[in-house]
Amino acid sequence: MERHRRTIALLAAMMCGLVPPAVTAGPVSAAPVVATDGLREGQAYRSFIVTPEPGAALSVAGTRTLATGGEVVRAGRPLDAAGARAFMAELAASPGVASVEPDLPVARTSTPDDPRYGEQWPLWQVYGQTDSALRVDEAWDTGADGGGVTVAVLDTGIRPHADLTPNLVAGYDFIADPANTADGDGRDGDARDPGDWNDEGDCGATAFSPSSWHGTHIAGIVAAVRDNGIGVTGVAPAARVQPVRVLGTCGGLDSDIADAIVWAAGDPVPGAPVNPTPARVINMSLGGYGPCGPTLQAAVDKALSRGASVVVSAGNAAADAADYHPANCAGVVTVGATGDDGYLASYSNHGDTVEVAAPGGWGYWRDNDPAHRVLSTVDAGAREPSGDAYGVMRGTSQAAAYVSGAVALLLSRRPDLTPAQVSDYLMRDARRLPLGGGWYNSAYPIGGGLIDVARTIHDATGTPGGECTVCTGSAVIVDVAVPTGTPAPVHLAGTLSALGTGRPDWDPASVRAMRWMRTSWDGTGTPAWRIQLAGTPGATIDYKLTLGGWPTVERARDCAETPNRTVTLPGDGTLWAYATVDNWNGTGLCSGA
Repeated sequence: MERHRRTIALLAAMMCGLVPPAVTAGPVSAAPVVATDGLREGQAYRSFIVTPEPGAALSVAGTRTLATGGEVVRAGRPLDAAGARAFMAELAASPGVASVEPDLPVARTSTPDDPRYGEQWPLWQVYGQTDSALRVDEAWDTGADGGGVTVAVLDTGIRPHADLTPNLVAGYDFIADPANTADGDGRDGDARDPGDWNDEGDCGATAFSPSSWHGTHIAGIVAAVRDNGIGVTGVAPAARVQPVRVLGTCGGLDSDIADAIVWAAGDPVPGAPVNPTPARVINMSLGGYGPCGPTLQAAVDKALSRGASVVVSAGNAAADAADYHPANCAGVVTVGATGDDGYLASYSNHGDTVEVAAPGGWGYWRDNDPAHRVLSTVDAGAREPSGDAYGVMRGTSQAAAYVSGAVALLLSRRPDLTPAQVSDYLMRDARRLPLGGGWYNSAYPIGGGLIDVARTIHDATGTPGGECTVCTGSAVIVDVAVPTGTPAPVHLAGTLSALGTGRPDWDPASVRAMRWMRTSWDGTGTPAWRIQLAGTPGATIDYKLTLGGWPTVERARDCAETPNRTVTLPGDGTLWAYATVDNWNGTGLCSGA
């Protein structure tokens, strides 16, 4: 009788939004986990996830059951961080509860640009200064095109863009709250993006915010149709894209995203039809502050067990990715962003949580010129859809999409690979990024470095030709400033046999120097050359520079031939060497020497 009176009191209080609902008793076990790490001051919380102990039944009116077994519980009113902690403590005090977590919000992780066109980056030449970082064109030469692979894009939905429609398969809308959908209903089979604009005051917006068409942009990076005479091409132009809508006008919630992950991978979800085309790659270009809760982790685990690689953007807070979910979930491929200068982008999250990096656009030393961002498919509408268009964005969202496309290419050649093997290939075949905190490179680690798609595929398929100039392991990058108007390519000479060439000098024709413009603090550009060397850690390399060929060697100011410079390859990582060339034999002050 006493328990009956307590249940009635709790239900009455819940109707006033004061305490959580009662939970039926279950087997006695360890104290429940109460995950409050993700709560932040100034944030309102209303939705929570309660997971029962094995064998225990939860009786919570007005909620829905998740694919991971948890129940979504909504408070009667929005709660601040302190109120949310109290609410969660009440839930945890009920028998049969294994864990309680806030249903944390997430949002898209790129900043949409105004609808205008800029200079398009060639897909296979994203880094002009570091020479085709992705090498997608060479990956296509292997026959990899993404055919037979489905990539689920968990995002705002997708528009039926002409550059995407041939590659689209049926998806699902997992936004449960009709107030957040913009299409007036809850979950259904329509994954088209109706627009996610906000008027002033909506979702905390201080001014009108146009629709982002974020999901369409991500899908175009992954698998826009190639060779159709219009627009752009995706990384994996023959892959299938499955739109899974989880972000509405006010972002999204973990509960919807967890169900979407499970459904995309092919496992059943209460109230949703079984996915007829399970995805091998799940792209989540989204994120929010806080830990990866048990529900989200359980969903990721289900996807991994089904053989789906889960690719996640690291976030755009210029902070440690370990503090942001789902980037910090175990088993996912977390992707940081590089700018078009080839270095860690100023906005990108970083740290040991990040597995690899890919182009996100617009790094430290770039202005807002659209040419330095990533071009892809969008809609032209500021609010509702109004027709196909192309636009530029930047962010770790775009970086994650590049990696998802790369994984689709890899799986089209090696469909037998597990998610763990996919992650291993990506990391070990990436190009390590330089560290050091200089004016154009970062002190922060960003995983294995820039993905090299061609090398990854060659490595995974055991075919030759995939070696990049500088990959993981030990490398020296010689960064050389040269006079304006240098008349010929810069090459290396010296005792380079330590690199295993078997020759006392390297043939200049075999060493490609990349022309680039070093940006100074004052914004001016200095012509420079960049030459990359790789070899056995600990090896000592002597080098000097030649102009166009062997006869014309670098000379000092007194016109004496410059002695060889000496560098020792580090045990791990990349060493950056520098040189400023003032004179050459036959040019400048030493003319006629």
